[in-house]
Amino acid sequence: MQILDRVLDFYREHGVDQAVLQLVPSVLPAGFDEVAAARGLAPGSTWVKLAARPADVAASQTSLRVAPVPAAEARRWADVLLTGFGMPTGGLTDMLAATVGQPAWRPFAAWDDGELVAGANLFLHGEAASLNAAATASGHRGLGAQSALIAARARAAAEAGCRWLFAETGKPAPGQQNPSLNNLRRAGLVPLYERRNWVWRAAS
Repeated sequence: MQILDRVLDFYREHGVDQAVLQLVPSVLPAGFDEVAAARGLAPGSTWVKLAARPADVAASQTSLRVAPVPAAEARRWADVLLTGFGMPTGGLTDMLAATVGQPAWRPFAAWDDGELVAGANLFLHGEAASLNAAATASGHRGLGAQSALIAARARAAAEAGCRWLFAETGKPAPGQQNPSLNNLRRAGLVPLYERRNWVWRAAS
């Protein structure tokens, strides 16, 4: 648990009020719930990790135009993503927009008659690629934007020579649905495992 303690010490030293730790289940020792509680970590939401080979991801059709994000629309793209997640724009806009044009990133968007209405990102790392940061502006949902963005990013991963495509999204509560999880599974991504998120808050 030395690494965990070092991470939490780092947060304290830098004045962090709250953080979420995402730990792969295979690295957790037996009795981790007790270890977590002793360090002020509380169980949070559960996420599902999925994977597929890029070539196995299903194609998708939409009336929207899907293409890479041009630099001129980087900030609009970032704001659509953040607003879709209910997150504040501003500093986070700068962070997301900065990925446009970077070699390890492949940002994509969907346009409706010239208006950017949905976006998503792809991160490349060697033979692996990760789907992340996908959202659609309210009023334009249900048009197939996310399925088309999954397919576009899978093609980009294949073109970059990646052998595996990964994604993660929240596990819905019993009796509820998560459209993102449904879209990923329908596209051909297969669940690998479920991962609990651990929430740490600084002592008041």
